[in-house]
Amino acid sequence: MNPFEVLGVGVDADDVSVRKAYLDLVRRYPPEKHPEKFKQITDAYDRLKDKKSRLEYYLFNRETPFRSPFEVLISHFSEADGRRPPNFEEIKEYLRRCAIQ
Repeated sequence: MNPFEVLGVGVDADDVSVRKAYLDLVRRYPPEKHPEKFKQITDAYDRLKDKKSRLEYYLFNRETPFRSPFEVLISHFSEADGRRPPNFEEIKEYLRRCAIQ
């Protein structure tokens, strides 16, 4: 399930609004009364709680609403005629630039 939908936040939500949504939902669905819902909420928060977690979610999860940098890179070279495949250093630099944004 999409963690943005579970927490009820937009894809452009910052750390503060993600935490606020998480705390509101935890109060509404305590683990004693709603164990499954609480687990969903906690899993969603773990994926979106900070910039690093969100980046990992975007890069490695197929449910992400965006194309991951890996998909962009692979399609860029697979759809282009006459281009050589990227070497390891080019891939590393590309991913570093994506992480900075």
